[in-house]
Amino acid sequence: MNLIKQVSVRVEGTSYIYRCVHRIKEGDCQMEHGPVPVEIKPLLADVFATTNEMYYQFLQESGYEPANPRNFLKHWQDGKYVEGEGNLPVVNVTQDDARAFAAHYGKRLPTEAEWQYLAAGDAHFKYPWGNKKDYSKCNVYSMKLCDVDQYPEGVSPFGLYNMCGNVWEFTDELNYDGDKHHYFITLRGGTSYNAPDYWHTECGAIPNDYHLKVHQLGDAMNRYETVGFRCVKEVE
Repeated sequence: MNLIKQVSVRVEGTSYIYRCVHRIKEGDCQMEHGPVPVEIKPLLADVFATTNEMYYQFLQESGYEPANPRNFLKHWQDGKYVEGEGNLPVVNVTQDDARAFAAHYGKRLPTEAEWQYLAAGDAHFKYPWGNKKDYSKCNVYSMKLCDVDQYPEGVSPFGLYNMCGNVWEFTDELNYDGDKHHYFITLRGGTSYNAPDYWHTECGAIPNDYHLKVHQLGDAMNRYETVGFRCVKEVE
């Protein structure tokens, strides 16, 4: 199989009025955030979510080992991804595992405001491809991952693939609820998984301004089969 190479696109700096929503009110965290003006610096943004092959190469180059390896890349076998799955998005990593990958290549995870702009563009589309929900343009409800270069008709205004569906994506946000003992991350973009209605999250085509708040319980439980990531790099 032909392994996908990462490509980055330049996104010029801008400012916009940021708003986001989530499904359930928790503690002091409101269901709607904003409006608030934000500034986006010029970025190089990864076109694709990080793949199994890309993460494997990172491990070979860096020798990275997580402090707590439990459930780390648990879908791999004997230290490598299953044959034929090199182009699938890497999952079963924590936010710190993703940050380590990004730092190795001089990159970082995007902030929520950056991620939303990369998905919505200057027109502030509701979905990466426009304002109309269209399940044919994203990998949702399939209960399986697809290669990161699939669904070209659903790319964002900047040409980024799978900003809706396939896997939720880490942002660089890490927040605490009051007492500094309960912390949470926020995810973007949705997944191919069809979760039951009573779950905390929604399924299907997730709007660009929706974020999912996920409490963190320790590395072993903070690795998910439905969460991956892509990176950005600040430029002049």
